[in-house]
Amino acid sequence: MAPGGVERPECGAVRPADLERGVARLTELLGRPGQRDDGKKNALALVLERTRSLQDIIRREGTDGVVYLNEAEFGLQPRLRSAAIEIDFSFGDKDGKVSTEDIQEARRHYGQVRGPVGWNRLLLTDEIERRLYPERTLRSTEGLRLLPEDWLTGPPDSLARLRKVCRYLDDSALARTYADIAARLATVANRAPDSDLSQVFEEALVLLGREIRSRNSVRPTITDIARIGCEDPQVKEWLKTPIEMSRRLQPSSLLDRYLTNTDPN
Repeated sequence: MAPGGVERPECGAVRPADLERGVARLTELLGRPGQRDDGKKNALALVLERTRSLQDIIRREGTDGVVYLNEAEFGLQPRLRSAAIEIDFSFGDKDGKVSTEDIQEARRHYGQVRGPVGWNRLLLTDEIERRLYPERTLRSTEGLRLLPEDWLTGPPDSLARLRKVCRYLDDSALARTYADIAARLATVANRAPDSDLSQVFEEALVLLGREIRSRNSVRPTITDIARIGCEDPQVKEWLKTPIEMSRRLQPSSLLDRYLTNTDPN
């Protein structure tokens, strides 16, 4: 309805001029001769009625426009606000608020888009989550985390040390350790997917994911996994381009599988 759509600087707000333009356009469409689709006509008439209702609200309240986003979402910078609108209206419940469920559903869809486009949308979604839910997200990838040499032991129980120490890690260190293991599982462990190392990393994510869920603590994002993973030269070798990152770092296999309420095992 508004020129520029969600890409304009004032995205998230509708001004009187936008509504006037919308009323004129809808009236024109309804008045076209040969319009035989009753369903389409009824839909256009309903939109026209609601547009006029918005005009009445603006006149009655004496405001400069109406905002169709929650206060927190509207407070984001335009670039993020535009992405928040896309998440809520394309993948969410269209209530103007970007919920954690909306974010998870957006990640699922963006994760299916290969290449830089899907990867960039995932990074934007991560940034929105950090702004809207700072208590749920990792503030920094810098800081304590356990590397495989710190916790990996030999048979018969490769996770014995990690099992003992993970309960004593603070929330951020736990999330960073999870991200480090996830990056390795998606890259260096792929050299031999059926190897013991791949299985050990999967079991480690099950363990850490259960600990994170039990605390309801901060969770790493795909951005965190990429940044932490790339600190290791062996992992970075697999993640040189956005295309490689989008192909290997999938939210469904590295986050949802272990951090949802349903235990993968």
